[in-house]
Amino acid sequence: MKSKHIPMSVEEFELMERPFGWKAEYFSGKGHLTPREQLVRTQLTLTPQAAASDRIVPVDPSLKEQMIATFFEAFEDSVEFCDWALEDILDHARKNINNYFQGVRGQPHPGSRMALEPNSQRIIGLALLVENREQRVELDLLLVKPSDRRKGIATEMVATAINNLYADGVKDLRSGYHICNQGSRAWQHSLGFQEIPDYFYCRLKAAWYRDRIWRQEKLGVTEQLARLRAEKDRWEQLGKELEPWEES
Repeated sequence: MKSKHIPMSVEEFELMERPFGWKAEYFSGKGHLTPREQLVRTQLTLTPQAAASDRIVPVDPSLKEQMIATFFEAFEDSVEFCDWALEDILDHARKNINNYFQGVRGQPHPGSRMALEPNSQRIIGLALLVENREQRVELDLLLVKPSDRRKGIATEMVATAINNLYADGVKDLRSGYHICNQGSRAWQHSLGFQEIPDYFYCRLKAAWYRDRIWRQEKLGVTEQLARLRAEKDRWEQLGKELEPWEES
């Protein structure tokens, strides 16, 4: 995926709709949209899930090279790696998978799962869990190959992992998504994950609503103004409550 560089006037840029999470700038006669590098943290309270599939199996470390290739295929055109060179994405894929097995981001959890193509050892999805320093379980990496998406594979992998965690007495699962990955956000919400907002996320939300309100007023569109102002006020108040305390 590439960031967007759109020829336009300053006036057109000011009135242009900006997707949440994207940085909008204007210079050299163009509007520039670039995804922010920010992770939105989420949490799910665990309950038993309906999950039964022969293609969901425990992670096999002997298939590490295939996991790296699957990572690359899943993310080579994603917002997470916007404007990255392909060789850099492949290098990151190798580092990410190696770091997982080496426990760099937390100890690999036995509840981790991978999805296999029927009647083969070809990996089409990964759901890697780690136990962090606070002994909380996190969904460290979730991916499905583009050709196998929209088939319920991510949900099957995570549901199977959840059932294992629940059986072991784990109460919740932490996760996260890239602020500009609306598909990941929608999937997490569908499974019941809730955002854990922080101060900076609230500031971005409030600023995004202020920007939308300004454009609506400029265009003379009033139908949604009351709702937008209420949302702006809500995020501003939450941001004040979460603002880091500083000594004067």
